[in-house]
Amino acid sequence: MTPSLEHQLKALLPRGRVLTSAAQLAGYGADGLGYKNYLPDAVVIPADAEELAGFMRCARALRVPVVMRGAGTSLSGGPVAAQGGVIVHTSALKKIREIHTDGFWCEVECGVALNDLDAALKPHGVFYPPDPSSGPVCTLGGNVASNAGGAHCFRYGVTSNYVLGVEAVMLDGCVHRFGGPAGGRGPWREDWKRFMIGSEGTLAAFTRFWLRLLPLPEKVWTFRATYPDLKTTEAAIHALVAHPSYPAAIEMLDPRGVAMVESSQMACGLPEGSFMLLVEIDGPEALVNARVEPVAEILRRAGSNDVMFSDEDGVRQKLWKARKASGGLLGQLSPSYVVQDAVIPKRALAEVLQLVYDEADAAGIRAVNVFHAGDGNLHPNFLFDSRVPGELEKVELISKRLMQRVIEVGGTLSGEHGIGNDKSSYMPLVFGPDSMRLQLSVPAAFNSAHQMNPLKVFDHRRFIA
Repeated sequence: MTPSLEHQLKALLPRGRVLTSAAQLAGYGADGLGYKNYLPDAVVIPADAEELAGFMRCARALRVPVVMRGAGTSLSGGPVAAQGGVIVHTSALKKIREIHTDGFWCEVECGVALNDLDAALKPHGVFYPPDPSSGPVCTLGGNVASNAGGAHCFRYGVTSNYVLGVEAVMLDGCVHRFGGPAGGRGPWREDWKRFMIGSEGTLAAFTRFWLRLLPLPEKVWTFRATYPDLKTTEAAIHALVAHPSYPAAIEMLDPRGVAMVESSQMACGLPEGSFMLLVEIDGPEALVNARVEPVAEILRRAGSNDVMFSDEDGVRQKLWKARKASGGLLGQLSPSYVVQDAVIPKRALAEVLQLVYDEADAAGIRAVNVFHAGDGNLHPNFLFDSRVPGELEKVELISKRLMQRVIEVGGTLSGEHGIGNDKSSYMPLVFGPDSMRLQLSVPAAFNSAHQMNPLKVFDHRRFIA
C-alpha cells in the first residue's frame, strides 16, 4: 500500500479504524473457503453508516477496488480482495433498530449476527427463518449479499423470501432505499431490492435491512433416522417430500460425516457406516403432534430400523448442533477443504452423490457429504492439503466434473453460497454469451469501472483504474 492511500483512508475515517500492517491484514486474506488467499492493501472499519457513506463518496478517487465484508464466513471466495484494494469491514453496524410484532417486520443494520437477531426476536414470539449453519457469527449483510439459505429453507425458503427492503450506499456516496415494510409505496422509493439480494457486493454497500418475520411455531418435533445405504436414504427423502406433513427441514449426513461427528464431542450415538437423515416438523401443536407417527412410519417404511424422535429442546438441539458443527469439524480433519454448493433435482440425488464418491476416490481425495436433502442443495466437502503439489488441481477438476453433471441433470451452480470467485469459471456452463452480457450490464450500470468487488461472479469482470 502506498503512503498516499493510507493517508487518504485515515482522513476519510476519523472515528473508524484503518488497518494496514501485515499482521492486521492477514486475517482478511480469505473467507470460509480458506484455501485461496488474497491480501488487501488496507482494511477500513467505519464507525457507523454515515462514516461508511463518507468513505464511499470518495472511493472512486482512491482508484482501487472496494470490497464489502461482514464476518467472512462465506464459502465462495466472495468478500476477499481478489484484485487487491480496500476491504470495508462492516462489523460496527450491528444495531437492531426496531422490532414490529404487529406488522411482523424488523429493521436491522448489516453487521448484526444472525443468532443475535434470533435471540432478540424470541421474547416477542416471532422469528426470522433463514438459518445458515454459521448463524452464531455470520452477518445479515453477507446473508443478503449471497442470498443465504439454511437447514429450514426446504419449507421456509431462502433470504430473498424475507427481505422487505434494503438500504444501500452507491459508489458515489448516495444512499438509496429499495423497498421496505410498505412494499415500495410511499416514502420507500423504488422497489428494486431484487437487484441487491444475491448481488455479492458488486453493486453497492448495504447498511440496513427491513426483514419479514413469522410467528414462532407452537410445537417442534425433530427426527433422527439412519439407513444402511444411499438407495434407502433416497427413498426416505422422496417419501418425506411427497407427504402432506411438509417437513420444515430434511438434512443428510453420509457415513463419512457420521463418523466425523461420532469421533468428536458432538457424538450422539449414530451407528457406524450409516447414512443419517435429520428431519423436523413444526406448526400448531395439535396438528404437529398428530403428524409425528406418520412421519416416523415414513422413515421406517423406507428401510430404517433406527428411528428416534423428540420434542425435548435439549435432545433436539444436540442433534442440530452435531449437524451444524460439521464445517468446523472438517477443518479439524484436514489442512484444506472445499465446500461446493449446487442444486439438483432430487431424482438425480443418488446418481450425483455416487459421482462425487467415484471421482474423489479415484483422485485420492476424501469426500464428505453433509447437505440440505429436502431441496436438493448439495454440499460435497473435498478434504485435501493445498501445500501438496497437485492436490488443489485434483479438487478443482473434481469440482468441474461435478458442476458439469449438475447442469446436465437439470440443476444449477448455487443454492445459497453464491458464485464468488470459486465458481465464476463455471458460469458459461449455464449461461450463453447473450445472457452473460445482459447480466454484466447490471453491475456496469451501478459502477461502470467494476470497482465494487471485481473478479467475482464473472471471472473477467476486472477493475481498471
